[in-house]
Amino acid sequence: MNHTRPLRFGLICGGTTFPTWVAHCLQNLLALEEVQAGLLIIHATPGSLHVWKEKLKGVLRFKSLIWGLYKSYADIRSAALRPVDMASTFSEVPRVYCDALRRGKFTESISDEKVAEIRKCDLDFILNFGVGVVGEEILGVPRYGVWSFHHGDNEKYQGGPPCFWEIYFGDAVTGATLKRATQCSHMSTALYRGFFKTVDQSYFRNRDVVFLGSADWPVRVCKDILNGNAAYLFASPMSSAAPIYKAPSNGQMLLFLLKVIRNFLWNQFNSLFRSDQWNVGIVYAPIYKLLSSETPPRIHWFPQEDRTLSLADPFAIRQGEKTIVLVEKYDHRAAKGFICAMESREDNSFSPPRPVMNLPAHVSYPYLLVHNGNIYCIPGTEGELEVNLYEARSFPDQWVKVASLIRGFPAVDPTVFYREGLWWLLCTNGESGPDSKLFCWYAADLLGPWLPHGANPLKTDVRSSRPAGTPFVHNGQLYRPAQDGSRTYGGAVVINRVSRLTPMEFQEEAIAVVRPSPDSPYSDGLHTISAAGDFTLADGKRRVFIRHGFQKALRSKINRTIRIAFRCFKHETALCC
Repeated sequence: MNHTRPLRFGLICGGTTFPTWVAHCLQNLLALEEVQAGLLIIHATPGSLHVWKEKLKGVLRFKSLIWGLYKSYADIRSAALRPVDMASTFSEVPRVYCDALRRGKFTESISDEKVAEIRKCDLDFILNFGVGVVGEEILGVPRYGVWSFHHGDNEKYQGGPPCFWEIYFGDAVTGATLKRATQCSHMSTALYRGFFKTVDQSYFRNRDVVFLGSADWPVRVCKDILNGNAAYLFASPMSSAAPIYKAPSNGQMLLFLLKVIRNFLWNQFNSLFRSDQWNVGIVYAPIYKLLSSETPPRIHWFPQEDRTLSLADPFAIRQGEKTIVLVEKYDHRAAKGFICAMESREDNSFSPPRPVMNLPAHVSYPYLLVHNGNIYCIPGTEGELEVNLYEARSFPDQWVKVASLIRGFPAVDPTVFYREGLWWLLCTNGESGPDSKLFCWYAADLLGPWLPHGANPLKTDVRSSRPAGTPFVHNGQLYRPAQDGSRTYGGAVVINRVSRLTPMEFQEEAIAVVRPSPDSPYSDGLHTISAAGDFTLADGKRRVFIRHGFQKALRSKINRTIRIAFRCFKHETALCC
């Protein structure tokens, strides 16, 4: 049932100064007209002297001495943990001050008198940013329960430190979950779960990515509540059999630091001496055949002689007996992409790529569609905050911009298709991790107006969010190719089966994975598959040394070193003055 009044939320917190990621979370909530802050539940905090004693005790605990020192350093460097004063934001919000009563090792309860005060505020949910596990007496007070974040939460292990063990064990992704607490402290209901690419060279950066990347999840759940799509809030709670990890020992920290150094050096070597070179090819089978294939597809690659050029993101239009393919052609010398066309010949070969769309910005992903007999292209344009629709006046050589579908959003790989009476546009966000979060718009007409989906972001999963080619229908089911960027950019394509797609709902599940063949000349990645009638277009990459890529990476590292040195010099000068 849809709500007729704004959602009111409460906060369990230690005051009105929050870490940056929590401040972002609260700002996102308050930006919704249908959501308002109803109460601050401020629990008692120890004095500053006691806090410093506890911090010092944690740092000096011999068994985890190295971890204590490292965590102190990581907390200082962390962008997600920098304090933000929000006193003015919550100046008019009622407050309840509680002396938390410890019951058990991790659970803190609230007195009956304070619970009665909280109940009078008529809250819909409470966000817990203050204590580890709240007592049973508060769980049933808000309509939709008490919510809390569990960062670094996955099927392998749970507990803390958040986002640490993924680096230690070499996991490709770091998970996180927004949960609703239940009366059983070891059980909870998952409200939203996401997965981010693990930053294996830095603990605090990996933690920042996950903390900041999850800050909009309560907004997502609130949208579902307002739209009447939040039955999952009352799903049966689940428990995890994964072992609980705690602070790493000194020995584990030494091994961890060695792994981080190794990862850093390997990344530096790869960024200097290895560049992605992409090429496109043909699979002589319709795209739906990839759903049931258990082996990598056999791709017949186009000729590629110049190492300074890459071809990627193929999309095709069939015109009679001729197939015309649009691709991104990337020039490593200019570090810029533009769109080229390739035409099929009678001997099944293709003509060399010739430029047909060269915009001021870097252009990629020339997504093609046909509507009312007209051919359109929706290219990806790096750095531009709009998605533009181009119509072919003479395909494939002449293009005219006819509309801007969405504005003010840094869309990555926009993919447009028609399904059940509506046009849909799917993409990821270039400013908040181009591989992680899937966004959607819909319209009754291709030219718009386009409206944002009621559940944006639809999902957060670096393994299956970013579009990777043409959606297709097989046996009445809609399937959506998506990139798996968990281990490397464009590592593989995951085909998702979309089971629910409305302006307010979205559900999909991964059905198949299309990986590059190990014996392929382009065995290091595959990130686009597109339908072309009885055959399928695909691309693949290999990691090779490209002189221009080396020079670009070296210049970037030198410039970064100069900027860091200049900032340090300014800081030291300021201290001296």
